[in-house]
Amino acid sequence: MTFTNKFVGAGALAALLATPAFAQGDDCSAATAINGAGSWAYDTTAATTTGFSGGSACTNAGSLDVGPDQFFQWTADAAGSWQIDTCGSTYDTKLNAHSGAGCAAICTAYNDDGACGNFHSVLVLSGVAIGDTFVIQVGGWNGLAGIGVLNTAPLGAPGTNDDCGVADVIGGYGTWTFDTTGSTVTGFSGGSACTAAGSLDMGPDQFWQWTATAAGDVEIKLEGSLYDTKLNVHAGVGCAATCVAYNDDTYGLQSAVNISGVNNGDTFLIQIGGFAGSFGPGTLEVLPFIDPCAGVSDDAFEDNDTCATATSIGDGFYPALMVFEGTDLDMFTFTVADGATFQANAFNPGGCGIPDVDMFLYDVASGFCNEDPTADPVNGGELANAWTCIDDEVLIWTNGTGSDVECVLRVSVWPQAPLDGCAAYDLTIAGAGPGGPALFCNPANVHSGGSSATLGTSSVSGPGLYHLEATDGPIDQFGYFLVSAGSMDPGVSVSQGELCLTAPIGRYSPAAGGTLNSIGRFDAAGVLQALAGNSSVGSGYDVPAALPSPPGGVIGTGATWHFQLWYRDGAASNFSDGISVTF
Repeated sequence: MTFTNKFVGAGALAALLATPAFAQGDDCSAATAINGAGSWAYDTTAATTTGFSGGSACTNAGSLDVGPDQFFQWTADAAGSWQIDTCGSTYDTKLNAHSGAGCAAICTAYNDDGACGNFHSVLVLSGVAIGDTFVIQVGGWNGLAGIGVLNTAPLGAPGTNDDCGVADVIGGYGTWTFDTTGSTVTGFSGGSACTAAGSLDMGPDQFWQWTATAAGDVEIKLEGSLYDTKLNVHAGVGCAATCVAYNDDTYGLQSAVNISGVNNGDTFLIQIGGFAGSFGPGTLEVLPFIDPCAGVSDDAFEDNDTCATATSIGDGFYPALMVFEGTDLDMFTFTVADGATFQANAFNPGGCGIPDVDMFLYDVASGFCNEDPTADPVNGGELANAWTCIDDEVLIWTNGTGSDVECVLRVSVWPQAPLDGCAAYDLTIAGAGPGGPALFCNPANVHSGGSSATLGTSSVSGPGLYHLEATDGPIDQFGYFLVSAGSMDPGVSVSQGELCLTAPIGRYSPAAGGTLNSIGRFDAAGVLQALAGNSSVGSGYDVPAALPSPPGGVIGTGATWHFQLWYRDGAASNFSDGISVTF
């Protein structure tokens, strides 16, 4: 999953832009001299790409691919570990540190994307002595350039809790700082892989023995730490504790777990490590957990949590939907025609550290949509996906297979969101064709024009609750829509057609008046054109919330209503097929 944080605030950015940049040399031989802790503004907009590598590929081949770059000659004024970063810069940076002076310096550390957001770079230099010198090379990813800031800061010495048997003792709710720089990788697993295999792959780790001082649900989190963390929580004491919870990324690249039903006096061993060997300073916080979804109701499409129970939909706007962390998904099915471009927009107020909506598009025939809903769905054979942690998601896929494809769209909360997380969202679908609710009594009886009138192109688009369209009707014949809470298939013969609604039947007729009047006439193409002005597109009818009498009342959320069109057919009358709509 891609995580991004907001850029520095407008005030901070303005201050940064107002700070005069050093006249940094655009070559390793003309580096700007700096020393100790501080922040230095720079601007690579007019810089060249020198190709300087420090005689090494550092820790990653990407260290050689540094965009327009500039150089600082930094001298340490304190011994220990130092963090060098570009946090607060306004573009996607890269960072190399070379031991020595000038162009003879040898590359010792490299980073592309660190843990401070916006693809900024963070690296740590360990075992630094007073007077040690380094050439700091700042550049950009993929040729990017811009205004940045280089920060240098000393890190504290590692704690003494570098083993499950010597954990620091803490208790109750509170906040504790830590620094895993210089710690070892213990390999402790708590006798279990927890909830993910990644729980065994902990970078340099440290331990805290925490005791609850009150009963309730607890959140243990590392939000605000300065590197990419991992977190295991083990029930019990010391090296005999057993792993009960694991998390990699929840708050951006930071970790958090929730423990339910904790009793006063319960003990847990908290293990903090890093992703892919990452280490650095951080913050451990233990606080009460309040379920943010208590009392939240699910949406009217439930239950559509599996491929087998996916809801058939078509193009349109679907508001006020809801998914919960875990097994409560939303699955929607539709057909994308050959050559068509499908687009889904999910609008929700989530984001990094807040349960947000992600989308994955599958070919039904592939079977990939049947995977474990609690597992990481990325690289699960999807046709397309949209899974950033920004507020809204946009998924686009063009069908170039040569044939129509039956698809399933999976909408879910990211599996590593805080437990009991839920996300409300609005969904817009385009490129899925008419789709929509199921037709019944289809095809309808043939009319005098030799075809069968159908409501198959109706959809959720339009300002009303639903938009009915009638096509393939007899030219110049009049008609209006009917509604009922009940349906039957087959129906009963009435004149030339088949009535498939059960009593009481409402009539959107001229007698109903106002927005309840759906009277229309079939044009030369067989499309029913609205005559009472109650259509947003000129054809068909926008169904309002109010119902004609009978049956009277209003259409409520979760209710299913059934519609047909009655129309003149020469000297007789006829009916379209029926369509069922769940609101």
